[in-house]
Amino acid sequence: MSWEWRAGIIGCSAVLTLVSGFLPWWTMRVGTETFVGSAWRMSSRWTASIWLTAAAAVGWLAWRMARGRVPVAIWLAALAAIAVSVLLTLQQRSDVETWPPAEVTAPRESELQASAVAMVSATEFAESLMPRDHLRRYTDPGIEAGPSYGFWVGLAGMTLTGLSLVVAGRGGRYSIDLLRRHGRTGDSGRGPDP
Repeated sequence: MSWEWRAGIIGCSAVLTLVSGFLPWWTMRVGTETFVGSAWRMSSRWTASIWLTAAAAVGWLAWRMARGRVPVAIWLAALAAIAVSVLLTLQQRSDVETWPPAEVTAPRESELQASAVAMVSATEFAESLMPRDHLRRYTDPGIEAGPSYGFWVGLAGMTLTGLSLVVAGRGGRYSIDLLRRHGRTGDSGRGPDP
């Protein structure tokens, strides 16, 4: 696989990860209405993981294009950033609470009579149940909440970026310009350029 293909795959997977941040990462259905939240709106960890992935890919690509072979430290830092991104993404998903918790019992009738009922729209209700960084999976009849397809697209983009960086490695021994100067590109049968 040529350098251009590797760079293209790394760049495209990083862009896929960035674009996924605007897709629905969290969906809530209240009755017949559906409400969604992007990664940017729903979670600081998801936001950080998207930016880390993009920064790792851009850093590797910029170094490779400007200086040729990427030093081991830069390559390992990029891989570590991707690993942290995947970890943060999965950690946020595993930290989702199930609501109502099992220890919550039904209120007594006297408590129900004393409580005031306020009418709110489904939008206001969904907004109140979708706070940033405090995600809850609901098990009530009529309310469904959980990760959506944007989450899976983002996770796939992060994973693809990481795998692409592993396959690309440090980017070869020499830069293209250096190879051309020494006539080692294999472009033609003639000797080095003067």
